[in-house]
Amino acid sequence: GSSNNNNNKKDPIVAALNDESLPVEKTLEAAANMIRKVYSEVPSYDALLEAALRVPLVELNTHCHFQPGIPVEPMLAKPTKSIQEVLKRLDGQEFTCEYKYDGERAQIHKTNDGALKVFSRNLLETSGKYPEVPLFVQEAAAAAVANRRNETGDKNNSNNNSNGTNDKEEENPANSFVLDAEVVAYDHEKGQLVPFQVLSTRKKTVDEGEVSKVQVIVQAFDLMYLNGKSLLGKTLRERRSLLHKHFAPVEGRFQFAKALDAKEDGDTTVLEQYLDAAVKGQCEGLMVKTMVDIYEPSRRSLNWLKLKKDYLDGVGDSFDLVPLGAYYGRGKRTGVYGAYLLACYDQDTEEFQSVCKIGTGFSDEDLQSLSASLNEHKLEGGKKSSQYVVSDSLEPDVWFDAVQVWEIKAADLSKSSTHRGAVGKLEEGRGIGLRFPRFERVREDKRPDQATNSDQVLEMYYNQDSVKGQGGGEDQDDYDGI
Repeated sequence: GSSNNNNNKKDPIVAALNDESLPVEKTLEAAANMIRKVYSEVPSYDALLEAALRVPLVELNTHCHFQPGIPVEPMLAKPTKSIQEVLKRLDGQEFTCEYKYDGERAQIHKTNDGALKVFSRNLLETSGKYPEVPLFVQEAAAAAVANRRNETGDKNNSNNNSNGTNDKEEENPANSFVLDAEVVAYDHEKGQLVPFQVLSTRKKTVDEGEVSKVQVIVQAFDLMYLNGKSLLGKTLRERRSLLHKHFAPVEGRFQFAKALDAKEDGDTTVLEQYLDAAVKGQCEGLMVKTMVDIYEPSRRSLNWLKLKKDYLDGVGDSFDLVPLGAYYGRGKRTGVYGAYLLACYDQDTEEFQSVCKIGTGFSDEDLQSLSASLNEHKLEGGKKSSQYVVSDSLEPDVWFDAVQVWEIKAADLSKSSTHRGAVGKLEEGRGIGLRFPRFERVREDKRPDQATNSDQVLEMYYNQDSVKGQGGGEDQDDYDGI
């Protein structure tokens, strides 16, 4: 529409594509940026190609833009270590702290024809897993309309001839929308949230009995699209105000993420107390977001920061890593794999780089089920994939396809002569490895290419207090806990 064209005049990518004086590599860079930007809003090659064949590249974003029915990768947050770091990064901007719920990210779409669908952070449809979620969201939208009618009823009677159009606008229901939310397991009897472990027992498609066995609640925190208009370019303050206007809480079914709005005045105690309250309320921690940020799909933005309780306790960082291989168990672990080789992902080279060997944190059931599920993905001929960057001294007994992602906690990171995390980004021949890694859980909601990447590993390494003052401790390769 026309609003898009107006935006286009200011768009630096469009300006670069229109600038004939630019050298060809700059034009190509702008073309790549245009495709990247459009794809982040419409992650469908079919839609992209269809539009690219129809219109000039410079107009691609006006013909191919975010709309309900095609999920986009959610905006992600950067992990932070301390409340001080959060305040330093936000540097005087207004921000809000939302509870970070321990559930599954859900993008809830309603298209113009009234169809409702739920998508995971992986862009997979999860409507079959959460059939009650669309219903809860509809109820929340209806409740908001009812609330507004009650509020505007009296006003309309007193001045029904002044600005009728605005009142009609006020009453507009949410006919098409995209909501960003977390689906969390919920105990109706006690009226409280339940840990993720319970939610993870839900099957991919459920029947009535399953729905009542593991009950859920929708915790909504963002609105990305409303009634024909994309809100991605609006500030969080505007998006949240529209969310609260067009949806209303419904007891035990739909709530807004709890949030504390703050101005940066250097007072860490308020944040500490709020973080504590979040953790006591069965949440993982806080999401800290600046009020002026726009919604950038698939970007890990500096405007969204993640503050988890365990980061603060110094228990260690959490990493999402990919198992590449395994070592046969000994003693009571015979018959299953006793240890695994895990890797981070390098986005530039599309390679997996080993960062630790892990044998702790597994229950006996974990060892059984992980061995069974990974055995289906053994690499034929016992040869490693060319995508795997692993030193010979770590050669496992069995190699696997990169199919799973595991959440791992580790005490810290150190330079390693054997591991290959962020290799080439430190001094010659050195990589980064994790010390004292522990298995937490399998991340069903992540693809291997969404694992912790080598730049994040490098950043976490340099952010350690032990490294900040000097070149970082050497490791003694003693940290495999095996």
